[in-house]
Amino acid sequence: MFLVIKDLVLTDKALIQQLLKQVDQLTARVKELEAVKVENERLKKRVAELEMQLSKYENPKNSGNSSVAPSQDPYRKTKSMRGRSNRQPGGQKGHKGSKLEMVANPDKIVEYQADHCHYCGGSLREAPVGYQARQVFDLPEIKMEVTEHRILKKACTCCGKISQGSFPEELSQKAQYGNRLKSLCIYLQNYQMLPYGRCGEFIEDLTGHRISCGSLSNFQRESFISLEDYEHQVKQHLLQSTYLHADETGLRFNGNNSWMHVMSNKVISFFAHHLKRGKQAMNDIGLLDIYKGTLIHDRFSSYFSYQCEHSLCNAHILRDLTYVEERFDAKWARQIKALLIRAKKHKDKDPNIKSSYYSRIYKQYVNLIRPVIKSYNKKFKKTDEQRLAFALEKYKHLFLKFLKQPEVPFDNNQAERDLRMIKVKQKVSGCFRSKTHAQYFARIRGYISTVKKNNQPVLKTIQNSLELKPFVPKLAE
Repeated sequence: MFLVIKDLVLTDKALIQQLLKQVDQLTARVKELEAVKVENERLKKRVAELEMQLSKYENPKNSGNSSVAPSQDPYRKTKSMRGRSNRQPGGQKGHKGSKLEMVANPDKIVEYQADHCHYCGGSLREAPVGYQARQVFDLPEIKMEVTEHRILKKACTCCGKISQGSFPEELSQKAQYGNRLKSLCIYLQNYQMLPYGRCGEFIEDLTGHRISCGSLSNFQRESFISLEDYEHQVKQHLLQSTYLHADETGLRFNGNNSWMHVMSNKVISFFAHHLKRGKQAMNDIGLLDIYKGTLIHDRFSSYFSYQCEHSLCNAHILRDLTYVEERFDAKWARQIKALLIRAKKHKDKDPNIKSSYYSRIYKQYVNLIRPVIKSYNKKFKKTDEQRLAFALEKYKHLFLKFLKQPEVPFDNNQAERDLRMIKVKQKVSGCFRSKTHAQYFARIRGYISTVKKNNQPVLKTIQNSLELKPFVPKLAE
Protein backbone atom coordinates (compact mmCIF):
# COMPACT_ATOMS: atom_id res chain seq x y z
CA MET A 1 0.00 0.00 0.00
CA PHE A 2 2.91 2.35 0.79
CA LEU A 3 4.32 1.83 -2.70
CA VAL A 4 0.99 2.60 -4.26
CA ILE A 5 0.62 5.88 -2.32
CA LYS A 6 4.22 6.76 -3.04
CA ASP A 7 3.75 6.17 -6.72
CA LEU A 8 0.53 8.17 -6.63
CA VAL A 9 2.21 11.17 -4.93
CA LEU A 10 5.20 11.03 -7.21
CA THR A 11 3.17 10.85 -10.36
CA ASP A 12 0.45 13.35 -9.51
CA LYS A 13 2.37 16.53 -10.49
CA ALA A 14 -0.75 18.61 -10.78
CA LEU A 15 -1.63 17.95 -7.15
CA ILE A 16 1.89 18.85 -6.03
CA GLN A 17 1.80 22.10 -7.93
CA GLN A 18 -1.59 22.93 -6.44
CA LEU A 19 -0.31 22.27 -2.90
CA LEU A 20 2.78 24.39 -3.50
CA LYS A 21 0.61 27.21 -4.77
CA GLN A 22 -1.54 27.03 -1.64
CA VAL A 23 1.60 27.13 0.54
CA ASP A 24 2.77 30.26 -1.29
CA GLN A 25 -0.65 31.85 -0.79
CA LEU A 26 -0.64 31.01 2.91
CA THR A 27 2.88 32.41 3.30
CA ALA A 28 1.84 35.66 1.64
CA ARG A 29 -1.23 35.80 3.83
CA VAL A 30 0.89 35.33 6.96
CA LYS A 31 3.13 38.20 5.86
CA GLU A 32 0.06 40.36 5.28
CA LEU A 33 -1.26 39.51 8.75
CA GLU A 34 2.10 40.33 10.29
CA ALA A 35 2.08 43.69 8.52
CA VAL A 36 -1.47 44.27 9.72
CA LYS A 37 -0.39 43.39 13.27
CA VAL A 38 2.46 45.90 13.13
CA GLU A 39 0.13 48.56 11.73
CA ASN A 40 -2.43 47.73 14.42
CA GLU A 41 0.18 48.22 17.16
CA ARG A 42 1.18 51.54 15.60
CA LEU A 43 -2.43 52.69 15.47
CA LYS A 44 -3.02 51.66 19.08
CA LYS A 45 -0.05 53.75 20.13
CA ARG A 46 -1.31 56.69 18.07
CA VAL A 47 -4.79 56.38 19.57
CA ALA A 48 -3.30 56.41 23.07
CA GLU A 49 -1.35 59.58 22.22
CA LEU A 50 -4.45 61.27 20.78
CA GLU A 51 -6.53 60.28 23.80
CA MET A 52 -3.87 61.80 26.03
CA GLN A 53 -4.00 65.05 24.06
CA LEU A 54 -7.80 65.04 24.05
CA SER A 55 -7.89 64.49 27.81
CA LYS A 56 -6.45 67.97 28.29
CA TYR A 57 -9.73 69.33 26.96
CA GLU A 58 -12.16 66.73 28.29
CA ASN A 59 -10.64 66.54 31.78
CA PRO A 60 -8.31 69.54 32.10
CA LYS A 61 -5.92 69.80 35.00
CA ASN A 62 -6.75 72.50 37.52
CA SER A 63 -5.77 73.57 41.02
CA GLY A 64 -8.08 70.94 42.50
CA ASN A 65 -6.55 67.90 40.77
CA SER A 66 -2.95 68.94 40.10
CA SER A 67 -0.27 71.49 40.97
CA VAL A 68 -1.66 74.00 38.47
CA ALA A 69 -1.92 77.46 40.06
CA PRO A 70 -5.46 78.69 40.80
CA SER A 71 -4.87 81.62 38.42
CA GLN A 72 -4.50 79.09 35.57
CA ASP A 73 -7.78 77.31 36.27
CA PRO A 74 -10.13 76.94 33.28
CA TYR A 75 -13.39 78.84 33.37
CA ARG A 76 -15.45 76.24 35.21
CA LYS A 77 -16.30 75.30 38.74
CA THR A 78 -13.54 73.28 40.36
CA LYS A 79 -13.92 70.78 43.17
CA SER A 80 -12.36 71.46 46.52
CA MET A 81 -10.51 68.66 48.30
CA ARG A 82 -12.04 69.84 51.54
CA GLY A 83 -14.99 67.66 52.45
CA ARG A 84 -18.35 68.80 53.76
CA SER A 85 -18.39 69.77 57.44
CA ASN A 86 -22.20 69.59 57.82
CA ARG A 87 -22.11 73.00 59.51
CA GLN A 88 -24.27 75.99 58.75
CA PRO A 89 -22.55 79.14 57.46
CA GLY A 90 -21.64 81.83 59.99
CA GLY A 91 -20.95 81.64 63.71
CA GLN A 92 -21.42 78.21 65.26
CA LYS A 93 -23.51 77.38 68.30
CA GLY A 94 -21.62 78.24 71.47
CA HIS A 95 -19.39 80.75 69.68
CA LYS A 96 -18.71 83.78 71.89
CA GLY A 97 -19.45 86.95 69.97
CA SER A 98 -17.68 90.28 70.42
CA LYS A 99 -18.60 93.93 69.94
CA LEU A 100 -17.08 97.35 70.42
CA GLU A 101 -17.03 98.11 74.15
CA MET A 102 -16.79 101.51 75.88
CA VAL A 103 -13.56 102.39 77.68
CA ALA A 104 -13.27 103.79 81.21
CA ASN A 105 -10.87 106.62 80.36
CA PRO A 106 -11.63 108.29 77.03
CA ASP A 107 -9.02 110.58 75.45
CA LYS A 108 -11.44 113.40 74.82
CA ILE A 109 -14.82 114.41 76.31
CA VAL A 110 -17.47 116.53 74.59
CA GLU A 111 -20.41 117.64 76.79
CA TYR A 112 -23.94 118.53 75.71
CA GLN A 113 -26.00 120.21 78.42
CA ALA A 114 -29.48 121.61 78.78
CA ASP A 115 -29.72 125.21 80.11
CA HIS A 116 -33.47 125.12 80.83
CA CYS A 117 -35.92 122.54 82.05
CA HIS A 118 -37.87 120.92 79.21
CA TYR A 119 -41.02 120.80 81.40
CA CYS A 120 -41.24 124.10 83.38
CA GLY A 121 -38.60 126.23 81.64
CA GLY A 122 -36.61 126.88 84.84
CA SER A 123 -32.84 127.46 84.80
CA LEU A 124 -30.61 124.38 85.18
CA ARG A 125 -27.26 126.16 85.62
CA GLU A 126 -27.04 125.41 89.35
CA ALA A 127 -28.74 121.97 89.18
CA PRO A 128 -26.78 118.82 90.11
CA VAL A 129 -25.19 117.09 87.12
CA GLY A 130 -25.53 113.49 85.97
CA TYR A 131 -24.75 112.13 82.54
CA GLN A 132 -25.31 109.39 79.96
CA ALA A 133 -22.40 108.63 77.67
CA ARG A 134 -21.76 107.35 74.16
CA GLN A 135 -18.29 106.90 72.68
CA VAL A 136 -16.90 107.21 69.15
CA PHE A 137 -13.69 105.37 68.25
CA ASP A 138 -11.79 107.20 65.52
CA LEU A 139 -8.30 108.11 64.41
CA PRO A 140 -6.87 111.50 65.35
CA GLU A 141 -5.91 113.83 62.56
CA ILE A 142 -2.65 112.52 61.10
CA LYS A 143 -0.04 115.01 59.99
CA MET A 144 3.71 115.13 59.62
CA GLU A 145 5.39 116.08 62.90
CA VAL A 146 8.78 117.76 62.57
CA THR A 147 11.11 117.60 65.57
CA GLU A 148 14.14 119.88 65.54
CA HIS A 149 17.22 118.64 67.36
CA ARG A 150 19.67 121.31 68.49
CA ILE A 151 23.12 121.09 70.01
CA LEU A 152 23.70 124.01 72.30
CA LYS A 153 26.91 126.03 72.30
CA LYS A 154 28.16 127.60 75.53
CA ALA A 155 31.11 129.86 76.25
CA CYS A 156 33.19 128.92 79.30
CA THR A 157 33.16 131.64 81.95
CA CYS A 158 36.72 130.72 82.94
CA CYS A 159 38.62 130.43 79.64
CA GLY A 160 36.10 131.90 77.24
CA LYS A 161 36.26 128.96 74.82
CA ILE A 162 33.02 127.58 73.30
CA SER A 163 31.89 124.00 73.90
CA GLN A 164 28.89 122.28 72.34
CA GLY A 165 26.84 119.11 72.69
CA SER A 166 26.74 116.32 70.10
CA PHE A 167 23.99 114.85 67.97
CA PRO A 168 22.93 111.20 68.46
CA GLU A 169 24.55 108.83 65.99
CA GLU A 170 21.29 108.22 64.09
CA LEU A 171 20.97 111.94 63.24
CA SER A 172 23.30 111.97 60.26
CA GLN A 173 21.52 114.44 57.95
CA LYS A 174 20.27 117.99 58.31
CA ALA A 175 16.76 116.80 57.44
CA GLN A 176 15.74 113.13 57.56
CA TYR A 177 12.78 110.86 58.14
CA GLY A 178 12.11 109.14 61.46
CA ASN A 179 11.78 105.43 62.20
CA ARG A 180 8.01 105.51 62.72
CA LEU A 181 7.44 106.82 59.19
CA LYS A 182 10.06 104.46 57.75
CA SER A 183 8.52 101.43 59.45
CA LEU A 184 5.05 102.38 58.14
CA CYS A 185 6.36 102.56 54.56
CA ILE A 186 8.22 99.25 54.94
CA TYR A 187 5.03 97.74 56.37
CA LEU A 188 2.93 98.98 53.43
CA GLN A 189 5.38 97.74 50.80
CA ASN A 190 6.30 94.35 52.26
CA TYR A 191 3.17 93.36 54.17
CA GLN A 192 0.33 95.14 52.36
CA MET A 193 2.31 94.79 49.08
CA LEU A 194 1.88 98.34 47.83
CA PRO A 195 4.18 99.37 44.96
CA TYR A 196 6.40 102.43 45.33
CA GLY A 197 4.04 104.83 43.62
CA ARG A 198 0.93 103.89 45.57
CA CYS A 199 2.84 103.85 48.86
CA GLY A 200 3.97 107.42 48.21
CA GLU A 201 0.39 108.42 47.32
CA PHE A 202 -0.94 106.88 50.51
CA ILE A 203 1.52 108.80 52.71
CA GLU A 204 0.66 112.00 50.84
CA ASP A 205 -3.09 111.44 51.31
CA LEU A 206 -2.49 110.66 54.99
CA THR A 207 -0.11 113.45 55.93
CA GLY A 208 -0.01 115.88 53.00
CA HIS A 209 3.71 115.15 52.54
CA ARG A 210 5.00 113.43 49.39
CA ILE A 211 7.83 110.89 49.75
CA SER A 212 9.98 110.20 46.69
CA CYS A 213 10.57 106.70 45.33
CA GLY A 214 14.27 107.18 46.09
CA SER A 215 13.52 107.71 49.78
CA LEU A 216 11.25 104.64 49.83
CA SER A 217 14.06 102.64 48.27
CA ASN A 218 16.46 103.89 50.94
CA PHE A 219 14.01 102.76 53.65
CA GLN A 220 14.06 99.25 52.14
CA ARG A 221 17.85 99.22 52.07
CA GLU A 222 18.09 100.39 55.69
CA SER A 223 15.67 97.66 56.82
CA PHE A 224 17.60 95.03 54.83
CA ILE A 225 20.89 96.00 56.50
CA SER A 226 19.36 96.15 59.98
CA LEU A 227 18.11 92.55 59.59
CA GLU A 228 21.50 91.06 58.65
CA ASP A 229 22.28 89.67 62.12
CA TYR A 230 18.67 88.50 62.47
CA GLU A 231 18.94 86.47 59.28
CA HIS A 232 22.14 84.82 60.45
CA GLN A 233 20.44 83.74 63.70
CA VAL A 234 17.40 82.46 61.81
CA LYS A 235 19.58 80.30 59.56
CA GLN A 236 21.18 78.71 62.60
CA HIS A 237 17.75 78.00 64.06
CA LEU A 238 16.60 76.38 60.82
CA LEU A 239 19.68 74.16 60.67
CA GLN A 240 18.84 72.83 64.15
CA SER A 241 15.18 72.21 63.30
CA THR A 242 14.15 68.54 63.18
CA TYR A 243 12.25 69.14 59.95
CA LEU A 244 12.06 71.86 57.29
CA HIS A 245 9.55 72.71 54.58
CA ALA A 246 11.06 73.75 51.24
CA ASP A 247 9.49 75.08 48.07
CA GLU A 248 9.97 77.69 45.36
CA THR A 249 7.77 79.83 43.14
CA GLY A 250 8.32 81.79 39.97
CA LEU A 251 8.72 85.56 40.19
CA ARG A 252 8.96 87.93 37.24
CA PHE A 253 12.26 89.80 37.03
CA ASN A 254 12.81 92.35 34.25
CA GLY A 255 10.38 90.49 32.01
CA ASN A 256 12.00 87.11 32.66
CA ASN A 257 11.38 84.42 35.22
CA SER A 258 13.30 84.15 38.48
CA TRP A 259 12.58 82.21 41.67
CA MET A 260 11.76 82.88 45.28
CA HIS A 261 12.89 80.00 47.51
CA VAL A 262 11.56 79.35 50.99
CA MET A 263 12.80 77.18 53.88
CA SER A 264 10.51 77.28 56.88
CA ASN A 265 8.83 75.59 59.83
CA LYS A 266 6.00 76.57 62.17
CA VAL A 267 7.81 79.54 63.72
CA ILE A 268 10.37 80.71 61.14
CA SER A 269 10.28 81.70 57.47
CA PHE A 270 13.40 82.27 55.39
CA PHE A 271 13.18 83.55 51.81
CA ALA A 272 15.90 83.89 49.20
CA HIS A 273 15.67 85.26 45.67
CA HIS A 274 17.66 83.64 42.85
CA LEU A 275 17.66 83.63 39.07
CA LYS A 276 17.75 79.81 39.05
CA ARG A 277 15.37 77.22 40.42
CA GLY A 278 17.45 74.08 40.91
CA LYS A 279 20.58 72.91 42.69
CA GLN A 280 22.76 75.87 41.71
CA ALA A 281 20.35 78.22 43.48
CA MET A 282 20.04 75.96 46.51
CA ASN A 283 23.83 75.71 46.83
CA ASP A 284 24.20 79.49 46.57
CA ILE A 285 21.58 79.99 49.30
CA GLY A 286 23.65 77.66 51.45
CA LEU A 287 21.30 75.86 53.86
CA LEU A 288 20.35 72.51 52.40
CA ASP A 289 23.92 71.40 51.74
CA ILE A 290 24.60 71.28 55.50
CA TYR A 291 21.12 70.48 56.82
CA LYS A 292 20.82 67.08 58.56
CA GLY A 293 17.15 66.90 59.54
CA THR A 294 14.10 65.87 57.50
CA LEU A 295 13.31 67.97 54.43
CA ILE A 296 9.67 68.05 53.30
CA HIS A 297 9.14 68.94 49.64
CA ASP A 298 7.14 68.25 46.49
CA ARG A 299 9.38 65.71 44.68
CA PHE A 300 11.40 68.33 42.77
CA SER A 301 14.49 66.36 41.72
CA SER A 302 17.07 68.92 42.94
CA TYR A 303 16.07 68.35 46.57
CA PHE A 304 17.06 64.66 46.36
CA SER A 305 20.69 65.63 45.72
CA TYR A 306 21.12 66.62 49.39
CA GLN A 307 22.18 64.11 52.03
CA CYS A 308 19.43 64.80 54.54
CA GLU A 309 16.30 62.81 55.30
CA HIS A 310 13.38 63.35 52.93
CA SER A 311 9.61 63.31 53.25
CA LEU A 312 7.18 64.02 50.41
CA CYS A 313 4.06 66.16 50.33
CA ASN A 314 0.88 64.08 50.32
CA ALA A 315 -1.30 67.09 49.42
CA HIS A 316 0.33 67.09 45.96
CA ILE A 317 -0.34 63.38 45.60
CA LEU A 318 -3.98 63.74 46.62
CA ARG A 319 -4.46 66.28 43.83
CA ASP A 320 -2.70 64.02 41.32
CA LEU A 321 -4.85 61.09 42.43
CA THR A 322 -7.97 63.23 41.96
CA TYR A 323 -6.95 63.95 38.38
CA VAL A 324 -6.27 60.27 37.61
CA GLU A 325 -9.60 59.32 39.18
CA GLU A 326 -11.45 61.88 37.03
CA ARG A 327 -9.54 61.22 33.82
CA PHE A 328 -9.21 57.42 33.87
CA ASP A 329 -12.07 56.48 36.21
CA ALA A 330 -9.39 54.73 38.29
CA LYS A 331 -10.85 52.97 41.30
CA TRP A 332 -7.40 52.40 42.80
CA ALA A 333 -6.71 56.16 42.88
CA ARG A 334 -9.89 56.78 44.86
CA GLN A 335 -8.96 53.97 47.28
CA ILE A 336 -5.43 55.32 47.89
CA LYS A 337 -6.83 58.80 48.51
CA ALA A 338 -9.18 57.37 51.11
CA LEU A 339 -6.32 55.37 52.62
CA LEU A 340 -4.03 58.40 53.00
CA ILE A 341 -6.78 60.63 54.40
CA ARG A 342 -7.77 57.93 56.88
CA ALA A 343 -4.14 57.57 57.99
CA LYS A 344 -3.83 61.35 58.43
CA LYS A 345 -6.94 61.47 60.63
CA HIS A 346 -5.57 58.58 62.69
CA LYS A 347 -2.30 60.44 63.24
CA ASP A 348 -4.11 63.68 64.12
CA LYS A 349 -5.81 61.80 66.95
CA ASP A 350 -2.67 59.98 68.08
CA PRO A 351 0.73 61.13 66.70
CA ASN A 352 2.50 58.08 68.12
CA ILE A 353 1.61 55.55 65.44
CA LYS A 354 2.11 51.89 66.30
CA SER A 355 4.31 49.85 63.99
CA SER A 356 1.48 47.39 63.37
CA TYR A 357 -0.75 50.19 62.06
CA TYR A 358 2.04 51.43 59.77
CA SER A 359 2.57 47.90 58.42
CA ARG A 360 -1.13 47.53 57.69
CA ILE A 361 -1.32 50.87 55.85
CA TYR A 362 1.88 50.09 53.94
CA LYS A 363 0.56 46.71 52.80
CA GLN A 364 -2.74 48.18 51.61
CA TYR A 365 -0.88 50.98 49.82
CA VAL A 366 1.38 48.57 47.93
CA ASN A 367 -1.44 46.16 47.04
CA LEU A 368 -3.41 48.99 45.42
CA ILE A 369 -0.66 50.22 43.09
CA ARG A 370 1.07 46.95 42.13
CA PRO A 371 -1.68 45.81 39.67
CA VAL A 372 -1.40 49.11 37.77
CA ILE A 373 2.36 48.70 37.46
CA LYS A 374 2.10 45.05 36.35
CA SER A 375 -0.37 45.98 33.61
CA TYR A 376 2.09 48.37 31.98
CA ASN A 377 3.26 47.36 28.48
CA LYS A 378 6.80 48.59 27.81
CA LYS A 379 6.02 48.97 24.10
CA PHE A 380 3.88 52.01 24.82
CA LYS A 381 4.45 55.35 26.44
CA LYS A 382 3.27 55.56 30.04
CA THR A 383 -0.04 57.27 30.64
CA ASP A 384 -0.53 59.79 33.45
CA GLU A 385 -2.14 57.03 35.47
CA GLN A 386 0.84 54.72 35.07
CA ARG A 387 3.38 57.47 35.73
CA LEU A 388 1.66 58.29 39.00
CA ALA A 389 1.54 54.63 40.01
CA PHE A 390 5.29 54.23 39.36
CA ALA A 391 6.03 57.39 41.38
CA LEU A 392 3.93 56.11 44.28
CA GLU A 393 5.82 52.83 44.18
CA LYS A 394 9.26 54.44 43.93
CA TYR A 395 8.75 56.86 46.84
CA LYS A 396 6.34 54.83 48.97
CA HIS A 397 8.51 55.09 52.09
CA LEU A 398 8.77 58.88 51.73
CA PHE A 399 5.04 59.38 51.22
CA LEU A 400 4.33 57.31 54.35
CA LYS A 401 7.09 58.79 56.50
CA PHE A 402 4.57 60.98 58.32
CA LEU A 403 3.36 57.75 59.96
CA LYS A 404 6.87 56.68 60.95
CA GLN A 405 8.04 59.97 62.50
CA PRO A 406 5.60 61.83 64.81
CA GLU A 407 7.15 65.27 64.13
CA VAL A 408 6.90 64.98 60.31
CA PRO A 409 3.68 66.55 58.95
CA PHE A 410 1.40 65.02 56.33
CA ASP A 411 2.02 67.67 53.67
CA ASN A 412 4.15 70.62 52.59
CA ASN A 413 1.34 73.14 52.95
CA GLN A 414 3.40 75.27 55.34
CA ALA A 415 5.82 76.22 52.56
CA GLU A 416 2.96 76.86 50.14
CA ARG A 417 1.24 79.16 52.63
CA ASP A 418 4.52 81.03 53.15
CA LEU A 419 4.88 81.56 49.39
CA ARG A 420 1.29 82.65 48.83
CA MET A 421 1.99 86.31 49.61
CA ILE A 422 4.86 86.30 47.10
CA LYS A 423 2.30 85.77 44.34
CA VAL A 424 0.15 88.54 45.84
CA LYS A 425 3.19 90.85 45.68
CA GLN A 426 3.64 90.10 41.98
CA LYS A 427 -0.05 90.58 41.17
CA VAL A 428 -0.27 93.89 43.03
CA SER A 429 3.15 95.40 42.33
CA GLY A 430 4.32 93.64 39.17
CA CYS A 431 7.84 92.36 38.56
CA PHE A 432 11.11 93.44 40.20
CA ARG A 433 13.43 95.67 38.21
CA SER A 434 16.65 94.91 40.06
CA LYS A 435 18.10 91.90 41.84
CA THR A 436 19.01 94.13 44.78
CA HIS A 437 15.42 95.10 45.51
CA ALA A 438 14.26 91.50 45.10
CA GLN A 439 16.78 90.54 47.80
CA TYR A 440 15.54 93.42 49.99
CA PHE A 441 12.01 92.10 49.71
CA ALA A 442 13.04 88.48 50.40
CA ARG A 443 14.75 89.27 53.71
CA ILE A 444 12.13 91.72 54.94
CA ARG A 445 9.26 89.45 53.90
CA GLY A 446 10.90 86.54 55.76
CA TYR A 447 11.09 88.69 58.89
CA ILE A 448 7.43 89.75 58.62
CA SER A 449 6.29 86.16 58.02
CA THR A 450 8.24 85.01 61.08
CA VAL A 451 6.77 87.82 63.19
CA LYS A 452 3.23 86.84 62.15
CA LYS A 453 3.86 83.17 62.98
CA ASN A 454 4.81 84.22 66.49
CA ASN A 455 1.80 86.53 66.97
CA GLN A 456 3.89 89.69 67.24
CA PRO A 457 2.72 93.15 66.08
CA VAL A 458 4.16 93.67 62.62
CA LEU A 459 4.47 97.45 62.55
CA LYS A 460 6.11 97.68 65.96
CA THR A 461 8.59 94.88 65.27
CA ILE A 462 9.62 96.55 62.00
CA GLN A 463 10.33 99.73 63.94
CA ASN A 464 12.31 97.72 66.51
CA SER A 465 14.41 96.19 63.73
CA LEU A 466 15.32 99.66 62.45
CA GLU A 467 16.55 100.39 65.97
CA LEU A 468 18.64 97.17 65.76
CA LYS A 469 16.35 95.33 68.17
CA PRO A 470 14.63 92.82 65.85
CA PHE A 471 12.35 90.08 67.11
CA VAL A 472 14.15 86.72 67.07
CA PRO A 473 12.00 83.61 67.76
CA LYS A 474 12.97 80.89 70.13
CA LEU A 475 14.76 77.84 68.81
CA ALA A 476 12.53 76.12 66.25
CA GLU A 477 11.13 72.78 67.34
